[in-house]
Amino acid sequence: MELNGRVALVTGGGSGIGRASAQLFAAEGMRVCVVDIDGGAAHEVAQSFDGLGFACDVSDPAQVEASFARCTAELGGVDLAFLNAGITIHWSGDIGSLDLGQYRRSVGVNLDGVVYGAVAAVKTMRSHGGATERAILATASLAGLTPWHPDPVYSLGKHGVVGFMRSIAPNLAHEGIAVHTICPGITETGVLGDRRKLVERIGVPVMEPETIADAVLTAATAPPETTGSCWVAQHGKAAWPMAFTAVTGADLRLNVPVTPRTEI
Repeated sequence: MELNGRVALVTGGGSGIGRASAQLFAAEGMRVCVVDIDGGAAHEVAQSFDGLGFACDVSDPAQVEASFARCTAELGGVDLAFLNAGITIHWSGDIGSLDLGQYRRSVGVNLDGVVYGAVAAVKTMRSHGGATERAILATASLAGLTPWHPDPVYSLGKHGVVGFMRSIAPNLAHEGIAVHTICPGITETGVLGDRRKLVERIGVPVMEPETIADAVLTAATAPPETTGSCWVAQHGKAAWPMAFTAVTGADLRLNVPVTPRTEI
């Protein structure tokens, strides 16, 4: 989609990939709404490019709806929603000692936040028609494409994001809403926490958020026919769309795109 003059809303935009992406969107001529659990950080990022920034807990659907409503009221709509907010918990590899409160917190942000954001984005885009190209992007992870043994709860959420985004893409294509997922490798974000020295010590390169922001831009500006792609971002490589093995058989006869219900 063409970005110049359009409006973007970025969740988790107060730091890391969200901050770098919001700044890149602004540099491309977009008006940007930055939301984050840390409202002060969101405001500070938005101030750097004369955007709009405020607090939002993406695990609360009411706050997500209110964020899209405020962005629409102040900036005129939402053409691109980047659902990026994410967290990590104490690594849950020993599933027998999993703290269920931590589990719900992880899934609440990493998966529920994407679902709530997509719902709010589609409602907003439908209520402000006219634009021919719009987009919903979400940050998943390589842990959404492969088992992540140190933290299966994190992997659960990110696999859920990948499956959800791939599933809604065909349903929204006829409305001109493209859907893409970005799957970064190890990146310097709050999710990595204080583990950078550890992972680099064992030979794993850590990417900077700006590298992932470039992958986000690639997804945002990809041709409409690529909707549903999962863009993999790894150290030293340009972002590339994951090729999934097709499953065939009579079961798939039910797997057809869904169109919106018309009110009678």
